Amino acid sequence: MKISIVMAAFNGEKYLAEQLNSILSQTLKPDEIIVCDDCSTDGTAGILERYAHNDQVKFFVNDNRLGLINNFKNAVSKARAGNYIALSDQDDVWLPEKLQKCADALVKIEQKDQPCMVHSDLWYVDAVGETISTSFRAVLGQHKYEQNLQTLLYGNFVNGCTTLFNPFSRKGFLAMPDKINLNHDGWMALWVFTFGQAAYIDEPLVRYRKHGGNASIANEKPVHNRFISTLNQAFNAFKNSDEFLNAQLNTVHQFYRCYQSEMDDEKRRIFEKFLKLKNASFFVKKLAFARIVRKYARKKLKS
Repeated sequence: MKISIVMAAFNGEKYLAEQLNSILSQTLKPDEIIVCDDCSTDGTAGILERYAHNDQVKFFVNDNRLGLINNFKNAVSKARAGNYIALSDQDDVWLPEKLQKCADALVKIEQKDQPCMVHSDLWYVDAVGETISTSFRAVLGQHKYEQNLQTLLYGNFVNGCTTLFNPFSRKGFLAMPDKINLNHDGWMALWVFTFGQAAYIDEPLVRYRKHGGNASIANEKPVHNRFISTLNQAFNAFKNSDEFLNAQLNTVHQFYRCYQSEMDDEKRRIFEKFLKLKNASFFVKKLAFARIVRKYARKKLKS
């Protein structure tokens, strides 16, 4: 399996070398490592130049700022035709067997004429690499329910830095709109779960770093106290907050407009049922989410 690793870089000098070293140390060696620097103003380009002696590493500096999504699309477009594609952030650390385990899982589910993807859990660390949690999915509460299209509509559970896509998926990545409410990983997850096959590796394969400069990581801290959580929800409802699910609903609606005609009847019904929540109240949306979580609750949870 020939794999192109694609990275969208911007002002990543602090952690970039550590991430590149972890990629170069994979037990399954990538065919190429493509880095597109989005006009960084720090030492990112200088670090990339130091790695350019390695034939695997190819880096490009954009003429103009593209932004995260378009920079990733730019990087994917430069990957060798027919290669599998693994997305990489600039500030994580990959565990040595990440690529091998993803490749092994993808081979088991791949259909050549469908988008196929594998993704994994993450080891959640702080800015200096100290462990916050050995399961990012558990931090977000996403370990409590099955990963399928129905639950995906209510919140993306695919982190791009854990993914490996088959060559067919390149088509969907490059067709992604330039502007969406969620990042590239949320859009690609919708595309794969709607039209293809996905597999989840229930172990952390990436040390996922939380720091002030993350482009994709959530800023919210998990609330462990159920009473405080309930108060927060009530306060949001009292303010008539309609932020809950808004970004998700807007992205799903945009996706549905793009691909409605290609969906089968069952998938179309799933999307339309979710999109009925677009003008619903905070409490109605929370109730719908709670029902989905109960319906697809996992029987065995991580301790």
